Amino acid sequence: MELRGTEALTLEIGADVDARKLAPARFEVDGRANILFFRMTGLSIARFDYFEALWRVSIVHEGVPAWLGVKCDIDHPIVRALGARFVRYPTRAARIVGSEGKWSVDAAGTKLDVRVRDEDSAKVPELRRTFVAEGDRVWEIPWNEEPPAKARAVNITVEDDALVRATFGEGAKLDRAGVVHRGRVHICGFAKRI
Repeated sequence: MELRGTEALTLEIGADVDARKLAPARFEVDGRANILFFRMTGLSIARFDYFEALWRVSIVHEGVPAWLGVKCDIDHPIVRALGARFVRYPTRAARIVGSEGKWSVDAAGTKLDVRVRDEDSAKVPELRRTFVAEGDRVWEIPWNEEPPAKARAVNITVEDDALVRATFGEGAKLDRAGVVHRGRVHICGFAKRI
């Protein structure tokens, strides 16, 4: 089943992490991670609108860079339950607020707050396959995107990064640059075990 919606506003920030503890041994890791924040509008089925922060580490699968989702913060309880059940995301309840100038994620009092300042046009990040795991069991999430016409490079000022360390582990460090875009079409579906 295909799920389709529009990321009305998206921020992507990279990070340095020790991913060996976050990924099953079957995957190679490269010490990089990414947080994808977005405000989804009109997700198919019930036309849901919600905020999400998808925490993922960079892996190599079959010789090609891919993502492994390690945590998925979703502010809408129904979408969170559906994401855990059908997409197999390791979901977490969170309060998420996002705008052109600031993103904030609060998961049970542990926070990530960043400020965003425009720079210049940027390259839209590459599309990668996406996986999730529970122990040694791994699922692939059918993932696709229709990229926006333009993306903007932004500078990131971190005001509180406790949630970064709580999610990715001690020593995790956010980049001070990111990418913002509007209107990317987001396509995913039910996870399939591999």
